[in-house]
Amino acid sequence: MKYMPDEENSEGELSPLMEEYKEETGKEPLGSDGEPTKDYREWRTKQREESDDSILSKIFSKIGGAVIKTGETTTKAPGRLGGAMKGLPSMRREREKEKRGLQDRLKDLKHLETRREEISRERTGRWDEAEGVSAAREAELEEPLSERMADTFYKPLKAPARKLVGFFTGLEEDLYKARMQIPVVRYVALMMGIGLIAGIGGFVLAWLMLGFLMGIIVGPVALMITMLLMRRRPKLRVQSRIDEVNQTLPYALRHISTQLSSGIGLPETMSSVSEANYGALSEEFERVLRDMRAGSSTAEALERMTQRVESDPLNRTARQIQRTLRTGGNLSETLGMLADETALDMRMKLRDYTQSLNMMGMVYMFASAVVPALFIVLLIVMQFIGGASVPVSLVAVLYLLGLPFILFYLVMIFKKMEPGA
Repeated sequence: MKYMPDEENSEGELSPLMEEYKEETGKEPLGSDGEPTKDYREWRTKQREESDDSILSKIFSKIGGAVIKTGETTTKAPGRLGGAMKGLPSMRREREKEKRGLQDRLKDLKHLETRREEISRERTGRWDEAEGVSAAREAELEEPLSERMADTFYKPLKAPARKLVGFFTGLEEDLYKARMQIPVVRYVALMMGIGLIAGIGGFVLAWLMLGFLMGIIVGPVALMITMLLMRRRPKLRVQSRIDEVNQTLPYALRHISTQLSSGIGLPETMSSVSEANYGALSEEFERVLRDMRAGSSTAEALERMTQRVESDPLNRTARQIQRTLRTGGNLSETLGMLADETALDMRMKLRDYTQSLNMMGMVYMFASAVVPALFIVLLIVMQFIGGASVPVSLVAVLYLLGLPFILFYLVMIFKKMEPGA
């Protein structure tokens, strides 16, 4: 074996293997000739063989370890697979539980949503009911007091009211003209109810102040007077509507004349008057338009209006419109002339009324101041001359009831004489 270059470097130093050999054996690896000794070469060969064996053993050990690990993995795989198979039912149960939980939550959400809708409907229903009750109360309050009282008296007095309807002739027509939306039977029941209240009150008051006999007389008298006044009430309302129509008619005629002169048709003009603030006249024109929509002609609707409202200026206006529709002509100028004529007539009546106010004032002062004083003087003279005495209760009734009634009646007469009142 030749000298290996890696066993001694170029400077003659020993290689690491030679150093290892020298330390292990205590011998020199090189001979005197500078060549490795026989012992060193044998030791070197042995080292190489051991090195090769160790390399192979390492290789085979690694291969064996890998094989062992693979076997262990293969051996453990069935167990793991079995464990996984065993865990499948529990996983399925957990998934089913989760699904059931989700379904329960969805059901709860649907239930809550349904409940919320029910609560909302209940609240809406309560609000609607409350609004309906409030609307009914408002509508009830808007009704006249007489109509509400008529509903109260109608049930107990229905039978006698039906028997007395024929006794009050013309009552139904007066109710129609007065636009009192109440059946004639109910109004008769209202008359009887208020009359009974007045009669009972008069009887009790007269009995306490004048005695039982006077109570028997005063009670029926109060009943009859009250029923007669209630019978006059529709006629008074009719007359009040007539006066209101007469007051507003000149302005309405100028309104119609202006719109006709501007080219607007008669139906549109009457609609404008019905929507304006002319009181009873606007209501009557609204009824005229309603009759026209129901199929009546303009002349027929105006004729019905003149039957409802017995006003001379309104009758002249209706006749002039009917004549113009039949024969033709300038209706605007005609209505303007009627407006001026009606206004002049109202001014003349107002002047006559103001001239008569002085006389009315004198009559009222005489009735309110002179008559009571004369009555007291008369009572004193009667006591001194004839010795007759007037009961104090009678004097009290005359002064507390008779005199105020006379003064009130005078005021009503003066008010009735006022033009357009």
